[in-house]
Amino acid sequence: MSVTSLFDASELTAFGDKLLAKGVARRAAIAMAVKKGAQNVKNDIREDLSSSGNKAFRRIPITYEVKEAPGRITAEVGPSKGGAGSLANIAFFGTAKGGGTHEFYEHGEDELPRLAEHVAKAAVEVV
Repeated sequence: MSVTSLFDASELTAFGDKLLAKGVARRAAIAMAVKKGAQNVKNDIREDLSSSGNKAFRRIPITYEVKEAPGRITAEVGPSKGGAGSLANIAFFGTAKGGGTHEFYEHGEDELPRLAEHVAKAAVEVV
């Protein structure tokens, strides 16, 4: 006795497409949350520097870059190299003669709980 059955894969294919689309949407939402967090840190650092009594410190350029790799979305926030950016180490960390009067890592630490919340929301809202 032989049983022949036909299998229509279109529903399975549609389900796979739907899962893939949700994965892409989820990754985009998480990337936007990371970008927003990086922008917030940049703005906080700029605000801190703008209050400096040192004119050169007020001109230190702060930038960020969001990078994506398989399974990872990161943001790097920091001063641009060269020009006024060369003074960043003195502004943030000081020298043997002083300095280090502006926060750097602290701004990222302050943003981290908000970022974690937004990333978690992005991960579950696109379902």
